[in-house]
Order: sequence, then C-alpha cells, then structure tokens
Amino acid sequence: MKKSVVIVLAVVLVAVMLGACSLGDTLGDLAEEGGGVTLSSSNDVAPAGEEAPVQVDGHVTEDTNENLGIVEINGETYEPKGNVTNILLMGIDSDADRVKNNQGWRSDMLMLVTMDNDTNKITCTSIPRDTRADVHKLDGDGNITSTVTEKINHAYAYGGGPNKYSAQNAMRGVEELLECGGMINVPIDYYISIDLDGVPKLANAIGGVEVTLDQSVPDVGKKGETVTLKGETTRKFLQNRYDMDNGEFARQKHEQQFIKSLAREIKSMGAVEAAPELYDTFIKFMRTDVDMDTVLGLASVLDNTSIDEMQFNLMQDGNAEVIGGTWYYRASQDEMIKMMLEALYNKV
Repeated sequence: MKKSVVIVLAVVLVAVMLGACSLGDTLGDLAEEGGGVTLSSSNDVAPAGEEAPVQVDGHVTEDTNENLGIVEINGETYEPKGNVTNILLMGIDSDADRVKNNQGWRSDMLMLVTMDNDTNKITCTSIPRDTRADVHKLDGDGNITSTVTEKINHAYAYGGGPNKYSAQNAMRGVEELLECGGMINVPIDYYISIDLDGVPKLANAIGGVEVTLDQSVPDVGKKGETVTLKGETTRKFLQNRYDMDNGEFARQKHEQQFIKSLAREIKSMGAVEAAPELYDTFIKFMRTDVDMDTVLGLASVLDNTSIDEMQFNLMQDGNAEVIGGTWYYRASQDEMIKMMLEALYNKV
C-alpha cells in the first residue's frame, strides 16, 4: 500500500511541477503582450483599468453552490456523480529568491484532478494562469472583503500567504470559474501545492525519469534518443517551447509523456522499502490538506487506472484580451461546461 501512496503523490506532484515550469503561459505568449503585477497580500491594488464586480460576502471556505443538484444544460438533464474527489494542484511562483525579496506568491499553475472512485477514471483539467476571473480579497481571518476581476493566479496572492488562506482562495476562484455563474457545481475537496525550488530535487529523488524524445530538445537530446531526465535537465525538457515544433502543444505533450514515464518508473521499482524515502522527499517540498488516510483511499483509484488512459483537458476555445495593457485569457464557458459535465455529472 505504501507503494501505491507514493505513486499517487508522484503523479500529482509531477503534474504540479510541470505546470509550475510551463503551464504559466499556456496557449501562446500569455504574458508577453502586456505586463503583470506582483501581489503579496490582501492590501495590493488591482491593475489599472479593472472593474470590481458585485460585492461577495462570507468566508472563503464557504461553498455557495453546494446545494445545487440536478441541472439542465442545453435541454439535457444531468445529475452529479456520487463518488468523485477533486484535488486542485498548484505550482507556486515562489522560490528562495522571491521569498528573500518579499515578492509574494502566485499560483502560476492550476490543474484540477478529478478522481472518479466508481469508474477509476482520472481527469486532469489545466486552467491557464492568465484566465480572466473574479477573485476575492480576504482579511486575516479568511473573510471576503472585496472582489476584483483579474488573472486567476492572483487569487493565491490575495489569501495572505501559504500559512493563511491562499490555497483556499485559489480553490474558491477555480470553483467559481468552472461553475460558470452557478450553472453547475464543481466542489474542490483538497489541494496540493509545490514551489519551484522542489522541481529538480524531486526528479533526482527517484534517480531520474527515462523518456524517448519525439523531437530534438536543446541541452537534453536528439529526436529518437532515449534519455534519463534529472535535475535541471528535467526542467529544460518540460519548459522549452520556443525551440519546439508546434510550440506550446509540443510542450504539453512532453508534460503528459513525463507523467506517464514517471508513474511507470516508480511502479517498476518493486522495492517497498523505497516508498518511505520518496514520501519523505515529497513532503519537504509540498503543502497539502490531504491526510494519509485520504491518500490511502485514493491510491486504489490509481491502482486500477491505466496510466495511458488518464484524460488531460486543455482549454483551447477561448480568446486573448488586452485590458489596460495586461494580457488575459478569456476562457470559453461552453468548453468549461462540457469538460466539467463529463468529469462530474451523469446524463439522466
């Protein structure tokens, strides 16, 4: 069972690593057409040109849509699946240098992992960091003081930091984005986050990950070559898009390839005694509200899931917007609804 726990954490944490390194600019040159802002507390000011929507009160951990049951979308009726777990994975834009310079935290990668405990299906839905969304500012007790329309990765910054309500504020922001104005319910049960400093060390902890290159990657290897990714080489493989055919889509393919290869690597170890060491390594670089009993329960889902059949969703139907000199990604409501209905609902 320990081995299963490590496999679960490995796949989850690698997904976070991938996003922290690369999904921050999903679907094009996200931040290159305009500046961003560095936010570090609930006292930061929204970028020029932003308009605050209707005030939302209450505590950040409240689920205002939790009582929504059967829904009707486009003339079809759907009911929530009864045994699903949602985990929000976050790659945090923070490392030793940012902490030293008091530059704050942003969740530059967001990925919702949906685990269907009845069918053993795992769905991973990536949310671009620059997605335009309503995010909440909080006081020190987690109460919502105001709501602004900004990039969704700022929600983490407005939560007061990793030891306050940053994770919960990011969870709330993603929930409300994917619920599309309350049309459906997308409850997020847990979160797992990791800072950029942990990426090379996590790769080294299992002795590297073997992949066969579908195209040449500078400083990694040539097309057709099988290489073992370790440390900074891992980041170069996952992060490079400028030198790749098909750019961003090639990089996302590398992310999925790496996740699958890592899972296979751990399963091939066979030595149960390796599990505690790997688990201890992961714990050093992540924050989570998932307790061990929950991890053990979720492990059975992954045990009964084919890694090759994991579903990866990417938002591709949205549009770019530049507001006040800042680049945003406007997600497609139809696309989000379709993804969430498939992952979380059954047609009646």
